[in-house]
Parts: sequence; structure tokens; C-alpha cells
Amino acid sequence: MSVDLNLLKIFVSVATLGSFAHAAKQLSMPTSNVSRGIKQLEEQLSCRLIERTTRRMRLTEQGTMLLQQSQKLYIELDETLQKIRHPQRLTGMLRLTIPSEFGSQLLADVLAKFALAHPQLAIHCDTQLMPLDVISDDIDLLLTFHRGELKDSSYHSRLIKSWESVVVAAPELILKTGKPETTEKLADMPCISSFSALQGQPWIFIDKNGLQKKVNINSQFRVNSGILANVAALNGVGYAILALEPCQAQIKQGKLKVISFMNYKPAPIELRAIYASNRALSPKIDAFLHYLIEHI
Repeated sequence: MSVDLNLLKIFVSVATLGSFAHAAKQLSMPTSNVSRGIKQLEEQLSCRLIERTTRRMRLTEQGTMLLQQSQKLYIELDETLQKIRHPQRLTGMLRLTIPSEFGSQLLADVLAKFALAHPQLAIHCDTQLMPLDVISDDIDLLLTFHRGELKDSSYHSRLIKSWESVVVAAPELILKTGKPETTEKLADMPCISSFSALQGQPWIFIDKNGLQKKVNINSQFRVNSGILANVAALNGVGYAILALEPCQAQIKQGKLKVISFMNYKPAPIELRAIYASNRALSPKIDAFLHYLIEHI
């Protein structure tokens, strides 16, 4: 039996307002019609959606699932209708997660100007140290720093910006350990790595053809911060892979030395926008992604 979408609208109103009477008022219909509509929907779905007593009502597990999915569908439908009526106007809510350490500094001005350009769009932005897997019903778009390939095929990703990376070490450390001539020699060197960011170990290199190579390293010093890794490298704690741009001055001053390998270089660090592949790309996400790529 097919489901009557008019009954679904009644259910969403009752479940959202938590009251048959309030839903009846919102829908401009008798309370008895609302109650009858819920009963018909439950019959069509062959399951109970709402547990009702004389004092209160609560959603069943199936009812909660239906409400969550129905709300998303109504939001997407409303955004589509708004896009048709007003092609240049973005409405609704854009929910973002961005990396807190460098992401806030990089994206703050872009986010503010995008908000000014779209005053009818609500923007909710959460920051996390290194978000890795937070795509959920509560997030539209995740911005994260990444090196190498994404493992999860259930995600779509779009490259926003890429930074060249280098292996560096303090001159004193190179004198102490000797310069590693190949990537394999890094396994015998003290190295600075992360314990969760960028997938932790191993380090990822690419060859001249763009093929990846993973190198296991010896890491006694693990951090989740580019700033901490940079300072540790300056102090001779270990070899580190850092983005070239922020440490160029230290390299020119001789405080850090770049370690080059004949056939390989570190994979670049990338800022990627990630969203679930089972979702259509909404106008607000599409507009924000184009704005990011244009302004970063």
C-alpha cells in the first residue's frame, strides 16, 4: 500500500509540536481528523508511530526515525522551492564543522563575508581540533585538513586548497643522526607525527607519477598541532612533515633544513570539503563551496 503524503504532513506537525490539538490548530482542521490521519498512516506503514495515553504522547522508535527523515525531506523541498522562486536567495540553515587550529584563522573572514552576502541563511559553524568523521544528520559540510586518499567511499569530497609539504629537521639533529638518504631511512630516525590528525602513521609520499607510498616511521613525539610540530622540529626533537609556506622563513634563516629524496616528496596537505554521498548537493552547499574555492 502506498503512503499518503498528506498524512505524512499531519504526522510531522503532531510529532514536532508534541500535541494533537496544537497540530490541529496549525493545520486548520478538527482534532478528530488529525487523530484519524495518524491512525491511517500507521495502518499504511503497518507499525505504531505514536504511543498515546490520556496525559501524554511519545514517538516510538519507528516514529522517531520517520520524523528525522521527513524533516530532512521537507527542508530540502523548501530549499528547492525557494531556489525556484528566488534563484539568488539562500535560506534555511548551513551547518559546518571546521578545524579549529588553522581553519578558524583561514576561514573566519570568508565565513563572515558569505554570511553578509546571504542574510537570510542561518550559519552554524562548529570547530574541532581535527574533525575526521562527523558527517551526520546534524552536519551539512565538513572542512578538514587531509593528506593522501580518503578511505571512506560513502563521502564525497572537494579540494578547496592544497599546500606543498616538506620534510624538515633542525641542523643539530641532522648532525646527530646523519641525513636520511631514502624514505625508508626515516624509520631509523626520531620523527614527529600526529596521534589522530591526518590518519596518524604512516607518512605518505608521492612519486613523479603521483602514486602514493606509505612510510612507517619511528615516533616517540606525537601531537595534533602543526604549531607544536613546528616548535618541536626547531628544538631538534625529530624530523617532521610541515607545510612549506608557514616555515619558509625558518628555512631561509637556517633554523630548519629541508630533507629531499630523489624519487619522492611528501604528499601535500589539503583542505577538503566533505559531505555524505547519499545526499543531493543542496543550493546552499553548492554556493558555499564555489565561494570558498573563489576566495581562498
